[in-house]
Amino acid sequence: MECHRFLCGPIGNNSYLVLDPASGGSVLIDGPIGVCAAYEEFSQKRPNGPVALLLTHGHWDHMAEAAQFQKKFSVPVYAHGADLALFRKPAIMSSFSAPGLEIPPCEPDFLLGDGQRLPFLGKEWIVRAVAGHSPGGVAYYLPAEGWLFSGDSLFHHTIGRSDLPGGDGELLVAELRSRILTLPPHTRVFPGHGAETTVEEETLHNPHLL
Repeated sequence: MECHRFLCGPIGNNSYLVLDPASGGSVLIDGPIGVCAAYEEFSQKRPNGPVALLLTHGHWDHMAEAAQFQKKFSVPVYAHGADLALFRKPAIMSSFSAPGLEIPPCEPDFLLGDGQRLPFLGKEWIVRAVAGHSPGGVAYYLPAEGWLFSGDSLFHHTIGRSDLPGGDGELLVAELRSRILTLPPHTRVFPGHGAETTVEEETLHNPHLL
């Protein structure tokens, strides 16, 4: 399995394309501004067929092109139902987005729950609900690869902000400690912004989680 990062949008979003070279199938994590163009450019060199778009949460910078990707490539969208209002009415977050930016709504095809197991690319993907940054924040864990896509819940040496609508800082810390830091220490963490890290690194050195 391969993991390719697309750096997109005005605030440096990470979107990840997980590619299975054997089957040519792929899964995209998050749909920020510019991801469709980034995916098409990549696919000219490495043809692949996306089977799912997994959204980590409903904030505008992670779902701005989700509907476009969903329609253009006929790909089902997966997301947690607690953020459904944000997906359906992105204008809720308009005061926190770039001025004049209009985000089209996205209707997820499948609503996820904590602990749900998804069979993509011949691997098991485990949904870990991590509320606190947004009510419907989730991380996607691939135990066979030792990979975790954390969205905006956990970053290198910091955690997601909790001052946005629906945020809860105490809940976020509790969720991270119980659902993320309990994973194997060698687990690679791919966040929604910034550099890659590991569970061990954040357990030992993240000041918000000590």
